[in-house]
Amino acid sequence: MPNPPNDTLTVDACREVLRECGSFNLRKASRVVTQRYDDILQPTGLRSTQVVVLVTLAVEQELSMVGLARQLVLSPSTLSRNIRPLERDGLIETRDAGKRGKSVRLTARGRKALLKALPYWQKAQQRFTGLVGVTAWAELSEHLAATVAATRG
Repeated sequence: MPNPPNDTLTVDACREVLRECGSFNLRKASRVVTQRYDDILQPTGLRSTQVVVLVTLAVEQELSMVGLARQLVLSPSTLSRNIRPLERDGLIETRDAGKRGKSVRLTARGRKALLKALPYWQKAQQRFTGLVGVTAWAELSEHLAATVAATRG
């Protein structure tokens, strides 16, 4: 479709943006999937985004804030906002790491919360793959990882 002149905004051009925009469509898919996971995780008091932070810290044991933000592909300010409730609830703790800034680690309480949340996450994951298909998800997951690698700055 040829681009309309700069002074003409067409409904077709707007529909094309909504249909083709990678940012919009990935965010839309992310929001609906996140809502499904969060619904299932609700009895744990954790959101799916918080479970991922706890899982990452369980794997890495301790990370700098910058390292955690990089792994989660979040800005440092977004990460700070997202971990505040986890720190407030004693699930993680931050400490001064000198020149490296702050570091973050999972607490014993956080480990217990994660153990409680994992069966709910597994249920959410099974429902998700049941809806989209195990093979389709495996392929999409590979494509998403490649997309992150290709577009990461």
